[in-house]
Amino acid sequence: MEPTIRIHTNKSEIINPTGPSLDLIDDDEENKIGSENYSSWCCWKKNKSSTTKDEIDPKDFSAIKKNSILFIVAIGGAISPISSTIYYPALITMQNDFNTTDTTLNASLSIFTFFTAFFPLVWATFGDLFGRRRIYIISFFISVIGSACCALSINAEMFIVFRAISAIGSSSAMSMGAGTISDIFESHERGRAFAYYTCGPLLGPALGPIIGGYLNQGLGWRSNFWFLAIFCFITWLGILFFLPETWRAAAAPITPSDITLNEKTAASIDTTTSTLNLETSSNTTKSSLSEVKKKKSRFVNPIGALNLLRYPNISLAVTFVGVLFFVLYLNNTNFTRTYTLQYGMSSGLVGVCYLPSAAGSMIGGIVGGRMSDTVYNRRVAKVTETNQPIYPEMRIGGPTFYASLILQLVSFIAYGWCIEKNVHFAYGLVCQFFLGVALMLPNVTLSAYMIDCFRKKGASVTACNNFARYIMAGIGSLIASDILRALGSGILFTLCGCLLLIASINLIIIKKYTKKWALLRSRDTS
Repeated sequence: MEPTIRIHTNKSEIINPTGPSLDLIDDDEENKIGSENYSSWCCWKKNKSSTTKDEIDPKDFSAIKKNSILFIVAIGGAISPISSTIYYPALITMQNDFNTTDTTLNASLSIFTFFTAFFPLVWATFGDLFGRRRIYIISFFISVIGSACCALSINAEMFIVFRAISAIGSSSAMSMGAGTISDIFESHERGRAFAYYTCGPLLGPALGPIIGGYLNQGLGWRSNFWFLAIFCFITWLGILFFLPETWRAAAAPITPSDITLNEKTAASIDTTTSTLNLETSSNTTKSSLSEVKKKKSRFVNPIGALNLLRYPNISLAVTFVGVLFFVLYLNNTNFTRTYTLQYGMSSGLVGVCYLPSAAGSMIGGIVGGRMSDTVYNRRVAKVTETNQPIYPEMRIGGPTFYASLILQLVSFIAYGWCIEKNVHFAYGLVCQFFLGVALMLPNVTLSAYMIDCFRKKGASVTACNNFARYIMAGIGSLIASDILRALGSGILFTLCGCLLLIASINLIIIKKYTKKWALLRSRDTS
């Protein structure tokens, strides 16, 4: 059959008796045919390049499946916080067993915290490129090995090395969990999901000392790390059998120019030769572009997630969260020493005293997530009526959000002077409850906000957040005892509250320059 070549004209069809038929059609018909061919080609492209499983949008998962995934990643996210605090009550026992100094053993705490800060960047970078599931499986298996080897350690040096390895493995959920949530939940329900996701990491620091204190008393310090190894292994099995892949690669943009000829060129030169040359040129260009993409994809920057810090709104949000965790770990580290030495409590009872803070943190996280969704949905509905653009910053603000910033200041000052004046320990626990509420409410809101800004890089932006907050948390833990001895509880915690209030200016700046942040994001994605 002779080929048919279409060119633009206002006349009807004519036939070239010595060559291919020239089907001369008008512009309207050409546009219609091009649109139909484009739609058909897109459908064929999708069917050829993806499997049935990959065609399912994770946001279309059933509610039961979404909640199951959320439960698994929340449990995974709790492992690292539990691991960092579970052997607090056993430090003296381990120091005597290893015949080492308290400084050396404290180094294991710092190493774990700093590795927890850094390695989520690596896991997030690979997770946003190659998928979540395989990263979870690899990382949690590493955590199982690291925890088991900690239990078998024969000296402090071996223990510190395998604490670092266990931190590498367990830290993946600290960033990957947020990426998984962004994969399966829409923006209007993401705040609630984050509230439940953070319950695991928030319960960890409270449950760790309780579990570790009683395990140490009954079975010895090594039982703490056998417990962690078993916990990690059970979580690994849950991931292996019940956690599907939620990451989907972004589809390459397709335009009608990929499938239509250049009509002006076809009309000006020999039609048959022109068609062949254009097809050859198009294939060559596509091959060249494919080769360039392959070359670029060979190198993966393991800390590429930090590139997101060049966005001022992300830097401002991360700075606030970093200050928040700095004062939080100053508080938590000194809490154990204060209630042990000043109030004469046992290690197990001190662990129980962490429960008010944990309860407040859970309530603050859940309330903060739900309130951020409510505020966001109300503002979106309002601007939709007037056909105005929607911005992620609509999640920030509201009476509850701003009230939590004031409550942080009041709670810190009240707690510090209760300890300074040596009043009944229950007053301090009440302050810890309200402090937990006040600290976690903006933390959950900002976590959801950063995901809204970069939904396709949810794990990476959360890794930036984790990097800042755990670096600051490690610094806070290291200097906690010295700064408490230098300033006293009253002045120290008053300064903590004031520091947080000053850092809150960042949130006002984020809220004020909404359009500026949107313009910066659009420039890099255009």
